[in-house]
Amino acid sequence: MSPRATPGRLAAAVTVLLLAVAGAVAVAGLAGPAAPEGRAVSEETRRFIVWDLRVPRAVLAALVGGALAVCGAAFQALLRNPLASPYILGVSGGGSLGAVLAIVAGVPAAAFAGCLGAIGIIHAVARRRGHLLAQDLLLAGVVANSFFLAALAVLQYLARPHQAAQILHWTLGAIRVGDVSPAVTAALVAAGSLSLLRDGVALNLLSVGDETAALLGVDVDAVRRRTFVAASVLTGTAVAVSGPIGFVGLFVPHAVRRALGPDHRILLPASFLAGAAFLVAADTAARSAFGAQEIPVGVLTAVVGAPAFVWILARRERGAPEADRP
Repeated sequence: MSPRATPGRLAAAVTVLLLAVAGAVAVAGLAGPAAPEGRAVSEETRRFIVWDLRVPRAVLAALVGGALAVCGAAFQALLRNPLASPYILGVSGGGSLGAVLAIVAGVPAAAFAGCLGAIGIIHAVARRRGHLLAQDLLLAGVVANSFFLAALAVLQYLARPHQAAQILHWTLGAIRVGDVSPAVTAALVAAGSLSLLRDGVALNLLSVGDETAALLGVDVDAVRRRTFVAASVLTGTAVAVSGPIGFVGLFVPHAVRRALGPDHRILLPASFLAGAAFLVAADTAARSAFGAQEIPVGVLTAVVGAPAFVWILARRERGAPEADRP
């Protein structure tokens, strides 16, 4: 039997996870050398490194991780599939193609524009007789993503060597301070997340089935449309800031669901905060765990997330309890 959603449980979960996010940001500010070994730095330089470089990067990582995790939870409810992720519907492919066009042609903000274009294309293809069906949305997203990634591969193949290296680095996923305004990022993440949180009860019903949700008074088409747009904007914002960082939106919501139950009134805010803490910690490790050599955080999340994905598949083979499913 899944745990009941109560204000007390929500407050407890949010408090614990907020402390986890704050702790991860604090560690991110302190982790790593301030200068090459053997060199002394002034206190002013240390303050600059911590408050102007590390902390803003950690805050940006928290926004990206939270956005990926909360829209992963929403997509899993929308498609009624715990293996759904923010990148399954092709929005990230459109953003990646836009970013590659930006590198090759020097077009600013092309990554986010590519995400918006992908949203429009997928919505238009999936819409049938005025309705947005989950299976059509999934199929349209998978096909669009394949097309976008194929176009990206062609552009990378035709790019100059230094551009190809930039494309490769971008597609590996890394937190980039300065590429997108932090205020714009925070505003988009807040708007998309609040839209999803508002539909927490409706997503609970939608995850059971369209007919049941409609019988209980849910406007299924409207909720599905709002969820798709809000989650896609969150995905597009994350991709524009950091490139495609995988597995955060897949593993984190699943882990939170296992710990706190499937009620989206708790699952969505808890997934946001857990995703924020997870990506801050992962980015700190990617930046500081290998000495002076920094690795893209997308590589590290893939190394952690791939075994988690196999674990999820193994659980499905054994037949997970219904309470663990969205």
